[in-house]
Amino acid sequence: MLNIYNYKNNDNKQNGDLSAKEQSVKTAKADVGRFEDVTGEFTKKQFEHSVWFSKHKVLLYKLTVGLMILLSLIFWGISLPQWGDYLINGIVADIKLGNDLVTFPDYTGIHEHYSPKPLQVAGVNTYADGVQSYDLVAEVANPNPNFIVYFDYYFTFGENKTPVQHSFLLAGENRPLVYFGLKGDYPNGVNLVLDNLAWKRVSTHDIKDAIGWQNDRLNFGVTDFSFTSPQLGEEGVLSNVAIFDFHNNSAYGYRDGEFIVGLMQAGSLAGVMPLKLENFKSQETRAIDLRNFTDNLLISDVQVFPVIDIYQKEAYLAPDR
Repeated sequence: MLNIYNYKNNDNKQNGDLSAKEQSVKTAKADVGRFEDVTGEFTKKQFEHSVWFSKHKVLLYKLTVGLMILLSLIFWGISLPQWGDYLINGIVADIKLGNDLVTFPDYTGIHEHYSPKPLQVAGVNTYADGVQSYDLVAEVANPNPNFIVYFDYYFTFGENKTPVQHSFLLAGENRPLVYFGLKGDYPNGVNLVLDNLAWKRVSTHDIKDAIGWQNDRLNFGVTDFSFTSPQLGEEGVLSNVAIFDFHNNSAYGYRDGEFIVGLMQAGSLAGVMPLKLENFKSQETRAIDLRNFTDNLLISDVQVFPVIDIYQKEAYLAPDR
């Protein structure tokens, strides 16, 4: 038999239990605001932030996804026109570039414009420097302001030729090429032969004005020149005497300074002599005394031609300390 009394009582009891649980939840909710950390490891502010994040994490997730979608739309909006342009024009341009890379233009027509001009030989002369001894001299100029040239040279006369010598001419340089002391009879029909020419361009990125740069380093001068020739009636082995002071006016010293001294008469060469000055320091002056045994030699001045490759570090003296 159904006990209605007990059923109702049980129902009331359950209702009472539910009310107690609800009351507990409400009490718990109310207690969140009164949270106090007794350990000191988790502050009330941190607790409130954690509770806020827990309540809004779904909303934050949705906002993050929405922001990513928005950024993707912006980036695609920027890149799609570029991809479209590449599909329409870029592929054709890439094919053309590939074809250009495997073909080489013919520079024959413009090569002469960029290549160095040939050396200029003003003339070849023979000068006596003693009894049956001769100097063979060719005045050669490099007309190129941005090219140095290295080469071999020798002189021919009849079926004979001198030993091969190696030399160079700096940019824009004009200097005699000489073979000193050819023994024997006077040579006829002397010619200069230049061989194995190697041109080297002076980079304008390193040196804007090659000739000016060279002149600063090859700044030499002659003062107090005097020339004395043997007098008639004098006996013995007599020589012509050329005396002068030679100055290194540059800011550079040279380890093995080689020079060719041009014996000048009214602005023209009347003979040549070698000159070598070791350890020729900056701002130094050397007293030069040259002797020549050529008969009837008359000179009014000397011109000194340096034979120094100033583009080589080995040519310079180390600065004084």
